[in-house]
Amino acid sequence: MVYCQQKGIDPKTAEESDVREFVDQNLHKADTMVGTLLSTVSVFYVWACNRNYCETNPAENVSLDDTDYNHIDPQTSQKVKILQQRGDTDDAVVAISPEDVQKIFEKPGTPAIRNELLLRLLYQTGVRSVELANVRLQDIDFGKRKIRITSAKADPGDENYIRYVYYHENLDFLMREWIEKQRHSYATAEESEYLFLTHQKAQMRPTYISRIVKEQAKEAGVNEPISEDANGNTRWLVTAHTLRHSMASHSANGTHPADPESDGIPVHMLAKILGHRKLDTTMKYVSTDWDQIEKVVQERGPR
Repeated sequence: MVYCQQKGIDPKTAEESDVREFVDQNLHKADTMVGTLLSTVSVFYVWACNRNYCETNPAENVSLDDTDYNHIDPQTSQKVKILQQRGDTDDAVVAISPEDVQKIFEKPGTPAIRNELLLRLLYQTGVRSVELANVRLQDIDFGKRKIRITSAKADPGDENYIRYVYYHENLDFLMREWIEKQRHSYATAEESEYLFLTHQKAQMRPTYISRIVKEQAKEAGVNEPISEDANGNTRWLVTAHTLRHSMASHSANGTHPADPESDGIPVHMLAKILGHRKLDTTMKYVSTDWDQIEKVVQERGPR
């Protein structure tokens, strides 16, 4: 947008030549940065066209595979691929594959037990990082593998202010190792009522949780920078929120390998788990893959 302002271009009526000139002016930068800048422009216009803010996408035919740019060799941004496949650029629907989620679990970093438990809980329950940070030991029913969540997006008294999420029995070992053994070694453990803490703080901050996800996803080879904010801070493809979105997408569409029947979680139930007020919010995660819809209707539709 800064470029458009400097050139006096209305973003809604920008042309392909404007996008190419923007890329040309940044060719002195590192290949990965050029790729990121083009990705950002592409993502914006996919979003704008899907919502009828623009009639045409001036970035649609601009690619680093073009002969003009074939000396640049960054991989096509994973985010652009995902968004173009889905036809949307809302962060709420960006998800990574179950295979990539598993790769993150396999690179938890240090301390391994704490971090792996944190990563798996984010994905299995779909909670927000701030909600996980607020989980207290007394909120966990270990027998039923159920956690009481106070919503970060609702007010006291709202129907969805308190909800419950559930984790799989494959986390029992990590839970025991962390809570009964390793957690006690932290200097802040005696004063802390929270599930996750650090050596300095009795409650782990949401930003710390997100940092763990970003760093371990990068270590696993599934993360990449997608843009920079106004302060020059890098925005990453995989964050704690991405794990939430991935859980929602896999659950809504029955695309997780652990769901052999591909039934998924019924959308009205998934909405409760995620803490959505409106079913429309949850519906963003539902695929419009007509081949899948046809198969389901033929197998389970009325006779």
